[in-house]
Amino acid sequence: MGKKLFKTVHDVARAAGVSVATISRVLNQHPNVSQGTREKVLALIEQSGFRPNAIARRLAQGRSGMLCFLLANRDIIHSFHSRVLKGVEDYCRQHHRQVIFTRFDYGPNDAMPAETLPRMVREYRAIDGVLVAGTNYPNLLQYFSSVELPYVLFGNNLVTGSLALPAKHAVSFDEQAGARDATQFLFELGHRHITFVGNLALHWYLRRQHGYASVMNRYGLPPATIDIRDEADCVELGRRSVPLLLRQFPRTTAILAQDDETAIGIMETLRRLEIRVPQDISLMGYDDISEIRYLRPALSSVRVPKAAIGWQMAETLAGVAPGKRTRALPPLATELVIRDSCMRLPSAPE
Repeated sequence: MGKKLFKTVHDVARAAGVSVATISRVLNQHPNVSQGTREKVLALIEQSGFRPNAIARRLAQGRSGMLCFLLANRDIIHSFHSRVLKGVEDYCRQHHRQVIFTRFDYGPNDAMPAETLPRMVREYRAIDGVLVAGTNYPNLLQYFSSVELPYVLFGNNLVTGSLALPAKHAVSFDEQAGARDATQFLFELGHRHITFVGNLALHWYLRRQHGYASVMNRYGLPPATIDIRDEADCVELGRRSVPLLLRQFPRTTAILAQDDETAIGIMETLRRLEIRVPQDISLMGYDDISEIRYLRPALSSVRVPKAAIGWQMAETLAGVAPGKRTRALPPLATELVIRDSCMRLPSAPE
């Protein structure tokens, strides 16, 4: 005789001779159930092949097991945030959760909830919270707080009136320390004329420039910065910076770019001008994105722990109850990755 199939929790309850509430307590491992009843219910479930609806059970408990990854004001294909998302996915896979991806463009003065805010976020009962990546502003976060929707933010790209990284509801990395390490490394290679290239209107690049400048000032060296604020394409910004750099800071022997995309544009233009990297000018990027593996010479860079950021964001959000604040987390550390685009000056001491 074949085993009897149970389709619903009510079928299991009838067969076991107990209430639906008792079945629920067994499924949720509630202690207020006798050992005999628990064993009887579990045996029936095992014999019948019954599989409870995990989503419905979690919703009944006030949790769905689903996290929303919201990418704001950035392209879907942006390699930095794709690695952050990979870290989120790794965490969710290992902890039996689901992640849903969506994106959203908005401005700092938009009323919330904006009509363009994705429906899954506006009607947030089906998600446990939001992982907020991309470029963000306080108005969206204030909305999440007002409706008690748990969120964790990628903190480095929050635009406020301050350069300080957010202390709560956020995971960040130490941008200034990464820039300090890169500048210190170039200094130890004998470089004294080091130029920073970037867009200082953006907080995250300004923090990097401050890290660079702090090392230059420590050694009594004048910081040299090419600041281009009217170019959104970082590769093009790098291309445009080279003629300015050669004219304004002709003694430059090393460049710290605001990010790897900017370094790509710099390297391309230096090559076109027959200026060799690293023999004539050393070049350091920042972020260590996957695309730079195609560059020759291989680009030295400051590696940002992108997947670790995503993992920590998901881990933090998974542990947050509605209406509760997350604990303050220290910024994650960067790592200097030395490849072929930097070299010691011939006159530098070993």
